[in-house]
Amino acid sequence: MRRREFISLLGSAASIWPIVARAQLAERLHRVGVLANYTENDDEEAKRISALKQRLQELGWFEGKNLKTDIRFSGSDAVRLRSDANELIALSCEVIVSTTSRTTRTLLDATNNIPIVAALSGDPIALGFTKSLSRPTGNVTGFTTFNDTLAAKRFEMLREILPATRKAALMWNPANPQEELLEKQTEKAAETFGIGLLSLPLQTANDITPALTKAQSEGVEALIVASDPLTTSNHRAIIQECLTRKIPAMHTYAFEAENGALISYGIDFLENYRRTAEYVDHIFRGTQIADLPFQEPTRLSLAINLRTARALGIDVPAALLAAADIVIE
Repeated sequence: MRRREFISLLGSAASIWPIVARAQLAERLHRVGVLANYTENDDEEAKRISALKQRLQELGWFEGKNLKTDIRFSGSDAVRLRSDANELIALSCEVIVSTTSRTTRTLLDATNNIPIVAALSGDPIALGFTKSLSRPTGNVTGFTTFNDTLAAKRFEMLREILPATRKAALMWNPANPQEELLEKQTEKAAETFGIGLLSLPLQTANDITPALTKAQSEGVEALIVASDPLTTSNHRAIIQECLTRKIPAMHTYAFEAENGALISYGIDFLENYRRTAEYVDHIFRGTQIADLPFQEPTRLSLAINLRTARALGIDVPAALLAAADIVIE
């Protein structure tokens, strides 16, 4: 064979090989695990899992064809959380999706080599997940909340909607490492705005009523409900008690405002799950965790419930209404 023909043949083979390799990659069964800090009957978590699966399908991953998804709904049970994490690891998942900082911490305690994508994470450096945001140093990457910024913004909004507020409370779950950070960040933000802060830690749903009783007895004028599976899964009970006690409350997700909370401000969780699917796709295709930087939220959503505002006797400023993404009439 002549040298020129040989080189031409090599060039053709080189151009064909990536196509063949991609086809083989797509046809091989890939396994992703999901460790959810929620119960299986949580409607909102079901929507988020659906968003993850839908985005994976859009990227070419089809359940039963080239994808196997293993989901474990662990709830808030620490023992079950560890057991489910170990089970997903034993299944040899190529990547595991983590739904909270608590599930991420549990997974990191169990494995230092399986890639983990955090759909939601507090400050990854402060939590010890990585030493760098732009180039993750461990086996986890994902999407952050940057609660220090959100904490300040929430107090800014509270001051706007309730200008006379001198004392607020934070309802949070100390079992979640992300919430530990949030409690400190919220306390710092409260000091900046000259507002006293009452800490209301919850261990179980049974702590909700005593916590709100304490808030009411200590003259709390506004409540911030931190986002955690414990509070989101019991958000209707919290909202109803706040209405009964005439305590204005700020939650995180739009669905909470739609279900009666006065106001909500936070990330678009569905968008986080779609972006998580994109990172899973990258890992399936060979990208290393170090090449997938932690990312900040791309979109924050403000929702205001005017029905609740009227029930509480609150006039929502026109400027705040104009800034809202969702207004519930």
